[in-house]
Amino acid sequence: MLKRISVVTTVYNGEPYFDRAIPSILNQTYTDFEWIIVDDGSTDATPQLLAEVAKKDARVKVLSPGRLGFIKALNYAMENTQTEYIARQDFDDTSSPERLRLQVEFLDAHPEVGVVGCNYIVEDENRNERYVRMPATEHDQLIKTMAKCIPFAHTLVAFRKQAFLQAGGYPDMQDVEDLRLWITFAKHGWLLASIPETLGTHWVYPKSFWHQNFQYSQRQKQLAGVQWQAIRELNLPLWMGIYPIGRQAYLYAPNQLKSFVRRFLAGSKEKTLEYSKSN
Repeated sequence: MLKRISVVTTVYNGEPYFDRAIPSILNQTYTDFEWIIVDDGSTDATPQLLAEVAKKDARVKVLSPGRLGFIKALNYAMENTQTEYIARQDFDDTSSPERLRLQVEFLDAHPEVGVVGCNYIVEDENRNERYVRMPATEHDQLIKTMAKCIPFAHTLVAFRKQAFLQAGGYPDMQDVEDLRLWITFAKHGWLLASIPETLGTHWVYPKSFWHQNFQYSQRQKQLAGVQWQAIRELNLPLWMGIYPIGRQAYLYAPNQLKSFVRRFLAGSKEKTLEYSKSN
């Protein structure tokens, strides 16, 4: 009998993070899922450790196609799913126990919604910040958010495989692949939504794969370009171009000002939490 939802994860040299995604997904209150994990050519003990996890839990399916790179590995994982819904999960992030249950129930109840996000905790070791990010919940507001920033945490969304296939999969482009995908979902007529509950934690840290492979300035410039794409292709007001233009100034703002800029100028809804290196 087919499962209802596939959790999709790629990992490269994830040995230090086996205490994060794996227990948080395997301890979900919703149990009717398969977990597709693509080992993207790891050179540490990740393959052996993943084999042990898969041996203990039949829901875990480990695929080892060799080194593909993040986007190709994601699309490869998606090709091997056999469910109606997909939940993204990064190996070094965590999901709360109720995440899959709530996202499956939401997609069941809202067949017009292509992708659903959630509130989430950000543990930012680069800026010594800890806060809850709370995306808008309604489609119209989320569309407008795409002119300002990425509306969801990619690691904590769930979406319909049908919408993903209509979009042609993840675009084979380095970085900002999630925002590009949500734009295409919207162009195909799918609605976007977010559950107003905190359903996971996303870590930002200097040693992450992303920070080692993409310069911060490069990321901001690419993101500004995709923001312009959202404005053009989703028929947003041209005045919203102030946000991608302003991203260039945000790039050079000191860390102490970035929170102010996000919250009061870009309108990001966030709740500050106490920061500790032990979190």
